[in-house]
Amino acid sequence: MHDDNQEAQRKALLANLFGSEVPSGLGGQLLRTADVAALFQVSERTVSEWARRGRIPSVRTPGGHRRYPAEEMRQLLAATEDAAVTERRMAAISPLRSRPASA
Repeated sequence: MHDDNQEAQRKALLANLFGSEVPSGLGGQLLRTADVAALFQVSERTVSEWARRGRIPSVRTPGGHRRYPAEEMRQLLAATEDAAVTERRMAAISPLRSRPASA
């Protein structure tokens, strides 16, 4: 119940600050670096480096910590998984493609 009240208060504050054009990443849930690292099975340092290089979106808290838009991380994770599945499929059929045609 407390989380619902806090989320409602956050949405009201964002609406007051930005109106109907809340910047991407601020409107939804934000994840901590440790959460993103667990999702992608990498170190927290790797996640921070990705953010520093602009490979993944992030916002900074007033204390200087990074937070990551949950919806964008979900989309990136899904795209990463799709790419991994495609790569596995291509690896499975590539030996078939490299065989010479039988005479």
